[in-house]
Amino acid sequence: MTSPQTAPAAQPSHQHRQPNDTLVRQQVGIALRAGDSGEAERLLRARIARMPNDVEAMAALADVLAQNRRVQEATALLHRALGIAPTAHGIRLHLSLLHQEQSHFPTALSLLQQVPSELRQSFEMKAREAALLGSLGRRDDEIRIYADLVKERPKDARLWMSLGTALNYADQREEAVKALRKATRLEPTYGEPWWSLANLKSFRFDDRDVKTMQSALRQSLAPIDALHFHFALGRAFELRAQHEISFDHYASGNRLRAATLRSHDMRVTAFVDAAIATFTPELFEKNKGSGSESDTPIFVIGLQRSGSTLIEQILASHAQVEATAELMTMQHLWDELGGVQRIASADPPVFRQIGEEYLARTRAFRRTDRPRFVDKLPANWMNLGLIRLALPNATIIDARRHPLACGWSNFKQHYATGVTFTYSLESIGFFYRDYLRLMQYFDQVQPGKILHVIHEDLVDNPEQQIRRILDFAGLPFDPACLEFHKTKRAVHTPSAEQVRRPISRDGLDSWRPYEPWLGPLKAALGPVLAGWRD
Repeated sequence: MTSPQTAPAAQPSHQHRQPNDTLVRQQVGIALRAGDSGEAERLLRARIARMPNDVEAMAALADVLAQNRRVQEATALLHRALGIAPTAHGIRLHLSLLHQEQSHFPTALSLLQQVPSELRQSFEMKAREAALLGSLGRRDDEIRIYADLVKERPKDARLWMSLGTALNYADQREEAVKALRKATRLEPTYGEPWWSLANLKSFRFDDRDVKTMQSALRQSLAPIDALHFHFALGRAFELRAQHEISFDHYASGNRLRAATLRSHDMRVTAFVDAAIATFTPELFEKNKGSGSESDTPIFVIGLQRSGSTLIEQILASHAQVEATAELMTMQHLWDELGGVQRIASADPPVFRQIGEEYLARTRAFRRTDRPRFVDKLPANWMNLGLIRLALPNATIIDARRHPLACGWSNFKQHYATGVTFTYSLESIGFFYRDYLRLMQYFDQVQPGKILHVIHEDLVDNPEQQIRRILDFAGLPFDPACLEFHKTKRAVHTPSAEQVRRPISRDGLDSWRPYEPWLGPLKAALGPVLAGWRD
């Protein structure tokens, strides 16, 4: 009953099969072809109930569960199967893929590297290993694998795209441009490398580039390619100060992306309502002292494009602080706990366990022995309640920016995954309001526990604000923080280039030429437009 996703490595022993195995496989196949995954699941669960060690049935059931977005159940089932048949490397590879899909990158890489090396020599396995290494910030290893792979497949535009992205994150800008240019030449209607070039702030398209992109848009393109061309042309015309044409392209790209989303994916109002109802003063008092005592993490939160990467770079320049990445660890722990509804009823010891588990999982992202580290996932603002319960001594810094500047910067940025609120000016405005509402609530119930850093203040008076940040984090002043742009490290966000330059006011008012078209954003922001600093 081997799943196509779990072959072809080593298969489980035939001792797990029974005479009716073929019949069960046939029945499951008929159910799946009929689109009846529920019946397939019932058949497979019945089989496993009769034969608890049938790892092939477990693998098949895991496929069914994963296809129905029940990834955690599928993952647990494959771990059970691997415990029964530890040499079933096909199952191990499938399990690695499921962990990768859940952003459990350390576990995914560990599982992949446990597969015998001779089974990891295929192009697909090497590419997966490179992607996982990149997700863990191991850029040199990632680049090495991609450089080998492009020698094997020199005409693979997507491979050159991956290499260019890795080079950019590693601050090898000239080589990144060469790789991305190679991708555009190999496949001119492939939109992503054009957008990646546009996303390099120091890069400028010439007139021939613009004509090539416009010509591509006149062809029959997949929506994902079309939206990348629109975002790239938006940037090209922005740099030419042709703002109306630029806005039209940005808006077209956003419409294509928004068409793939459900409306509730772009709003968090109900979540914020539930969080405010749950994280009461009584809940914090009841669980006082129950979390981990560690003060190691420094969480930098806020909305995307609010200056969080700049704050991370400043902190990473300190001799006692290590930068990691935008870690999904706290979000995973939140999901595993069961969300906001389960937190209020959790026993106090649970929060210490969560805090210690967070520290254990994030060690895989550490590369130095520095005592403190930065977790710069902007969306952790939604996990604030759990952070305060599980890690009450952690530092929390909220990066905040003018709502029109932040909103416009998000609207013109296409994200590879997630960040679903950014594809409509209206949804950006509502999202900002909900973010600010939760920040203000935590300032009331947990006063003084969050440092709010206004991006415009940091730009205007960097030394004062940097000293303020370090004081709040309990760190001695380090002059290297004032010269953060000299710190060499891989940066994994669209702000990579900006934080490698000294602070300047460039970009603070980039939204102003587009103000005539920002009416929906202003309307959605409402009173927040005037009170965002409060």
